[in-house]
Amino acid sequence: MLVFVFTALSLLSPCLATIPRPRGVAISMASFYKPDVPFQCLDGSKQVPFEYVNDDYCDCPDGSDEPGTSACTNGKFHCTNAGYRPINILSSRVNDGICDCCDGSDEWEGNIECVNNCKELGRKMREDREKQMQLQDSGYKVKLQYMEEGKKRRAEKRAEMETLEQSKVELEALKNEVEARKIEVEGPEKEAKEKHEQAWKEVQEAKKAELDKIKAETAFYEMDENKDNRVDLVEIKAHAQFDVDNNGEVCDSEAREHLEIGEEADHVDLEHFMEKVWPNIRDFYKSPAEQEDKGDNQEIEPKLPPRPGRRYVKNKLPMIERKKLQMRGKYTEDDGYIDHEEDDDEDEFDDDDDIDDDDDEKPEDNMLEPPKATSSGVPDLVVPPTGEEENRVGENKTGEEEAMPEYDDETKQLIAVADAARKQFTDADNALRDAENAIRDLQNYLNLDYGPNEEFSALKGNCYEYTDREYTYKLCGFEKATQRPKAGGSETTLGNWGKWEGTPEDKYAAQKYENGQSCWNGPNRSVKVNMKCGLENKVTGTSEPSRCEYAFDFETPARCTEPPARASDDTHDEL
Repeated sequence: MLVFVFTALSLLSPCLATIPRPRGVAISMASFYKPDVPFQCLDGSKQVPFEYVNDDYCDCPDGSDEPGTSACTNGKFHCTNAGYRPINILSSRVNDGICDCCDGSDEWEGNIECVNNCKELGRKMREDREKQMQLQDSGYKVKLQYMEEGKKRRAEKRAEMETLEQSKVELEALKNEVEARKIEVEGPEKEAKEKHEQAWKEVQEAKKAELDKIKAETAFYEMDENKDNRVDLVEIKAHAQFDVDNNGEVCDSEAREHLEIGEEADHVDLEHFMEKVWPNIRDFYKSPAEQEDKGDNQEIEPKLPPRPGRRYVKNKLPMIERKKLQMRGKYTEDDGYIDHEEDDDEDEFDDDDDIDDDDDEKPEDNMLEPPKATSSGVPDLVVPPTGEEENRVGENKTGEEEAMPEYDDETKQLIAVADAARKQFTDADNALRDAENAIRDLQNYLNLDYGPNEEFSALKGNCYEYTDREYTYKLCGFEKATQRPKAGGSETTLGNWGKWEGTPEDKYAAQKYENGQSCWNGPNRSVKVNMKCGLENKVTGTSEPSRCEYAFDFETPARCTEPPARASDDTHDEL
């Protein structure tokens, strides 16, 4: 049996009264359902008698012959929903005991009573639509401000870029000019400084050479045990340090090798020693004082009884003092006596008296000086420098390295001129670098796409945070997106600005931030920011749709569009 829908409103609308339609068919489809002709399945597959429409048996493959029953699983039932918006539902949901249409028309068998709440839903829909229109209207006004400010900002950046590029040309010329001046004045400065430093170096080398000469002479007279002004093989062989093969003795060949002499000679004089021998032994030669195994304050014990003209000093002398006396021929350790010439002050010395250093030593005794001939014709020994004294060549009395004398006034003036030129060059170079950095920053700004009318430029340089139960998320427009735990910890970069990633029809619907920190055993993190209209810029939600791929919901006036013109009051919904 055919079921047709006629409403009371059809009495008021002759147009509707002339368009009968089966249950579940929209007014727009009524022309396909004519009672006086066979029904053509909407997919064109077959024709059936019109009586087969809504007979609770599915005849058409597309289910179009059963719009008002649940016979066809793929059929569609149209809910008119007068006062709200019409919808289509699956025919299988017809008369299933659930009210799917707000007007209850899908439960027409009456198995369940459905309340018609379409008017209430329609009223709420219109209120929501009104709010959305107000939001679009208010947001669009802010967007217009963004557009104006963005265009103005871009124009200012371009003007600033032109000014900086011109300034860069001038700064490059200035830098080249002051650099040439710097090079010009640094030449005389360098020459004068090198001359001064070379002179100081020569003084230091002369001091070292003099010290080395003294050390060589000292070593010569230390080794010249018989004081005959020459060092012979026997005297060399007495020094175990010349034992090259470490067999416990210094043989003739080893002695000759160190003395730089052949088989026909058996000794060297001072001149030969200093020229040939000393350069080869200076690095390992040790004076008797350095070879002494006894402590500096070891008591000297006599080995032989006193002899006429010699007095034994029973005293504890430092080792270096004993060596000084020994090198002057006044003391030898084999007998423990000090030579002493009888004089008027003989009563001051006895076997138990100490040596009075003030009477025996003069300030000159501690100074390094060349050997001086004695009355016997044998040069007195030079006091050898101690290790500390050696290290103080080129040092001052405090042990610090001896400072080079100040430059002369002419050199100081050259240095002052060069310093001024270097400062001018540094200032010019810094100014040029600042200009280049500023130009680079401007280029980065101008190369970004801030929307067709610069409306998204308001996001540049600003950051927006959103906190959920575990994390605080931050979005810095056109820069990066990050995440940090609420409980504390380091910040994780979820992505850096990449591109716009909306639909082909609306590319500005979403942003993509990519190449963030890599996930453990996974890809680099990334964020897709879905943009929608809002009265202020803010992140409204976050999620992680897939591992290491995040999604932010972001509201901004820049996404608001100009609202459509208000509809007239005479419009009405489909009945």
